[in-house]
Amino acid sequence: MAVRRRRRPGLDARCYDRDGGRGHALPHRPLKRILVVDDDPDLLAVISLSLTALGGFTVETCSSAAHATVASQCFGSDLILLDIMMPGQDGFAVLSAMRQIADSSRTAVVFMSAHRLQRHEYARCEALGCLGVIPKPFDPATLPERLENLWELYARRRLEAHHNEFEVLRRAYVAELAEKVTAIEAAATTLVHSGWDRPLIESLYHLTHRLAGSAGLYRLHAVSRSAAALEDIVHRILNGPSWPPHGSPSELARLVQAVSRAARNDTALAGPVASEASRARAAARGRLQRA
Repeated sequence: MAVRRRRRPGLDARCYDRDGGRGHALPHRPLKRILVVDDDPDLLAVISLSLTALGGFTVETCSSAAHATVASQCFGSDLILLDIMMPGQDGFAVLSAMRQIADSSRTAVVFMSAHRLQRHEYARCEALGCLGVIPKPFDPATLPERLENLWELYARRRLEAHHNEFEVLRRAYVAELAEKVTAIEAAATTLVHSGWDRPLIESLYHLTHRLAGSAGLYRLHAVSRSAAALEDIVHRILNGPSWPPHGSPSELARLVQAVSRAARNDTALAGPVASEASRARAAARGRLQRA
């Protein structure tokens, strides 16, 4: 059975390579759609005018908790501007309900409040993932800019959370790398001792193909390059003009040794890289707090 090479996904691993200095920030989606929730129709009117005429946003207004919960599922909000003091359910209860809905579980939220919040209320805001609180009364002319600034904060938080989650995945991948390389070494050793075996060569191809594709995404570039070189050779063997191929399987074993060396080197570097990532995350948290 001939094995056809598949193109690897086009995801650029460098977008994760923050510590190596070659990465780039993920694209920031602009703020476009805002859901405004307040029981005061006069306030809704002026906020809607400000956000549409001055900010150029698409705005949906809601005057009740029930309407807001429904709108959060169908409007497709980028950001929700939510009053805290409302009859029936207050803003905290409304947001708690929204967080249980998949469409709004991670939507950016900014509270409005006519009274000065207490420390425990700020703690509730933080627990619900609120970006900030805009006190009433406020200048409608400055509202679009204030929301844009908070949206930038939201983008930085999301990017930081993304990098943190990626680092967890990367450490898990590094911890399992030895097992992946051992499987490749075992296949090559069997070939050296038993001679050419097509099913085993096909298995070796798939192992190296997966390693070449995934290692680069996890910033293990030496492993990715050495595995790709081995993958190319195995691909040529499988699709060559004759079977069994000319030459000895021991030639493959030398390429497998290169993969093993690269894995040891990249694994040794993973510890310091993780420490640098931790320091970078701490610095980023400090910048967010100052913002």
